[in-house]
Formats: sequence, C-alpha cells, structure tokens
Amino acid sequence: MQKILSYLYPNRIEILANLTGFTVEYTNVYQKNVKIYRGIDNVLEFDIKNADQKRIDLATLDDITLNIMDTEGNALPNSPYTLTPIPALKGIATATIPVEDLADLKDQYLKFSLTALQDSTDVILYTDSKFGAIGTMELNGSVAPVIRNDRVYKTFTGEIDLDGNVINHTSSIPAKFYEAIPITQLSFDIDITGFIGSIWLEGTTDSTISVNSYLNATRLQSFTTAIATTNTVSFGNVNIGEFNYFRVLYQGDNPLTPTGTVDSVTVS
Repeated sequence: MQKILSYLYPNRIEILANLTGFTVEYTNVYQKNVKIYRGIDNVLEFDIKNADQKRIDLATLDDITLNIMDTEGNALPNSPYTLTPIPALKGIATATIPVEDLADLKDQYLKFSLTALQDSTDVILYTDSKFGAIGTMELNGSVAPVIRNDRVYKTFTGEIDLDGNVINHTSSIPAKFYEAIPITQLSFDIDITGFIGSIWLEGTTDSTISVNSYLNATRLQSFTTAIATTNTVSFGNVNIGEFNYFRVLYQGDNPLTPTGTVDSVTVS
C-alpha cells in the first residue's frame, strides 16, 4: 500500500533587517526557494529578524513592501505587494499574491525583494542566507485543473478561387489537444457586422498543414445571410471525429466590395 503524506504549515520566509546599530553576521546553512503556485491565492509569511536573530517590532517599520519580478527585472502587473503585520506575532507579516496575478504566467523562477521605511529612511530586508537583497521565488505549476480558454481568431486571409472570386478564411484551427479526457466536439461562433454572403466550416484529416491540406477538405456546416440583420452565426456541437484541423471561410455577396464584415471567430 502506498502512503501519501500531506502537511499544513505556513509558507514562511526568514528575513534579516539591516537596521542601524547592528552588524549583519548570522548566516543560515540553507535557505530554500520560495514556492508559489497558480490556481490559488498564495499567502506568504515573512519572519523579520535583526542580526541577533531576534524578531523585531514591526511597529518600528513603515510601508513594508514585497516586489516580485521576472528574471529580467520586469515587475508582475500588480507588484509591489504590501505586507500586513500579524498583531499577535512579533516580527511576522504576511502578503497575498492573488490567484489572478499568476493565471497567465508560465512556470519560471521569479525574483523578489523587500524594502521598508524606518524613520523615513529606506531599509533593505535581506532575503537569502548570504544577505543578498534578491531572493528566488519558484512558480511551480498549477494546483487546480486547467480550464481551456476560448480561442478567438480575428485575422482572415483572402484567396482567389478558379472562378476569380475572393474567398476569405481563418488560419488552421487545431481540433485535438493532449488531454487526459479528449474533447469530442467544438463550437464556432462567428461575429459579423451587416454581412451579406456565405459562411462555412471545413475540416481536414491531414496530420500537418500544407498548401494542399484543404484541397479535399470536408464542408461540415454552412450559412447564407440574405439580409444584414444577424449579428452572430454559430456552428455548434461539431463532431471532431477524425478531423485534425478546421477553418472558417466566408464569401461576400460582392467578391470585390462585399456588404458588411466578418469580424471574428470564437472557438469553444
């Protein structure tokens, strides 16, 4: 039988404050990377001490700030974060990185630093065992299932068919993903503005896209607007089956100056 252990403890980081009158001498043998994760609010707890390893009274500090940056020094969109002291615990303060701030970031090593004010003077809070001002924060994946976002296509390419008419189409839209439970259907919502003409959906079974991929494509669904009153055309619950790629095409009532526009295609 396999046994899996789980632990509940604060994500606590030891910090040394460079305060007037103290010589920094203490060094930890090992300082771990701070680990944060997508999919949750990350609550970080900071244990702020002086050079004698005694927790300091955080009432003597103002504006304790956490800065988080990528490897090139670019700040996260909502950085810096303000640390909030815990009244019942001397020297302990927390900062929360909201789930939204990490949602679009890839796994990576981030950098962080802490600063404060003491008597209107900037104070550096050391973040590693060698008293460097920069610490390492490891963004290490998601603890929640990934929800696939809708894909939106706003660019169309025009091609001339054998009759000399212009047909516009999206780029190739992948039908399959590497998922534990593969999806079996897709829906296509096409936003239009006063458009008059034909819109249709094609699928190809080619495993890779080339110039010949759609020569023998299968037309799956189509729609023709007679008057410019419809705002959205939908091809719903399209079975993926053996198809590997799709694309949406349209042709206006006048090939040269069609009435209205096709604005975007949303795939869900």
